[in-house]
Amino acid sequence: MLIRFIWTAVLCLTLAGPAFAAPPNLARLHVDTTPVKNVRDLVQTCDLIVSGRTDSHFQSAPTGVSLGHGKVHNYVQSFRVQRTWKGSAPQVIKLLTTGIEPLPDARDPLNLTYPGPLSEGEYVLFLKRVHGTNLYRLVGVWQGVYPVQVGRTIALRGVGFAELNGLALDQIGLTLQRLQAPAR
Repeated sequence: MLIRFIWTAVLCLTLAGPAFAAPPNLARLHVDTTPVKNVRDLVQTCDLIVSGRTDSHFQSAPTGVSLGHGKVHNYVQSFRVQRTWKGSAPQVIKLLTTGIEPLPDARDPLNLTYPGPLSEGEYVLFLKRVHGTNLYRLVGVWQGVYPVQVGRTIALRGVGFAELNGLALDQIGLTLQRLQAPAR
């Protein structure tokens, strides 16, 4: 009887093992910064399309890489999901981004690849799961970020897609359906 109990306990712990796995080493994670070619690729590449809010709190870890006059850091911040258009999103997403500390000058091109954590606010985000983690990253870095101001999306100048600019949240679903339809 004792042997059966021990084997049952070992089996249960073995099967439950992944649930107790250590969190990934934030400093060693690689954030894919590859841009997408167009808005259709943005929609097709992402696992999640969501709207919600970030706050100003984040976790930071130096990666050991230096660029320019700063060091590359990985950041994780919470994104509270309010609406989902693609995929199945939890209520709170852990967003992984990469940035440089100290922050480069605003005109430095490194900011296009290494944005750091998002400012507190409301956004529509196009996200891809980071393999082997419960974290998500932005697709195409800034291409996957659409701030929401007065209930409408803003496509960031030089990186955002015009088809996603100025949309009320209720219009996003129709726009995404149109973009996912086969091209004619």
